[in-house]
Amino acid sequence: MKTSFLTFISILLFVFPTLLQAQSFEGVVTYKYKFKDKTGFLKPKDVKKLYGTQQKFYFKKDKYKNLLNGESQITETYLNDTLYITNKTVRAVMWVNAAKNTGKVISHSITKKAAVIDGVSCDLLKVRTSEGTIEYYFNSKYKIDREQFANHNYQYRAFCLEMTDGAIPLKFVFNTKKSYLEITCTDIQALNVAESVFDLPTGVAYIQKPKRMR
Repeated sequence: MKTSFLTFISILLFVFPTLLQAQSFEGVVTYKYKFKDKTGFLKPKDVKKLYGTQQKFYFKKDKYKNLLNGESQITETYLNDTLYITNKTVRAVMWVNAAKNTGKVISHSITKKAAVIDGVSCDLLKVRTSEGTIEYYFNSKYKIDREQFANHNYQYRAFCLEMTDGAIPLKFVFNTKKSYLEITCTDIQALNVAESVFDLPTGVAYIQKPKRMR
């Protein structure tokens, strides 16, 4: 009897940490949003009006959806290696093949305890790419299953998740010649997200997003 009990405890100690590691964050992350169009096509006041100042990310298993609070009500839904974009001003759903490489990583480095974001101590992954630079602030407490996003090459997300073992960004800065994007976490809520959140519009055309808009 004693031997059986010890065997059970040994199995539990082995399995339980594995189960903890396998857990994937599900919930909503709210970010403060900043965007700058360096081409001059969009003025700062136009950016703020169209895109807004806040972005909400809904994470669930192998999918996510983000919503911007600007007048255009832009959303991005990631499903099956594809990013679907809706925009109130466009009478269609645009899509992007997120598995396609748009550039290459040149170098990267990680700095421990680089900043505190929304009260959370964060490490920093810095990436230099052929398109520009990325600053990816993260804490391993908030992770998703990186294997389920292994083909998400849009904005180098797969690479960043691989380097951080699946940690989602609490701050993300992508600086290129054409644009500057910065999102900074202001709130994190772990909760059950309904599958319906990721439903795509029906009765509209689906078109590939033009390269000039990516």
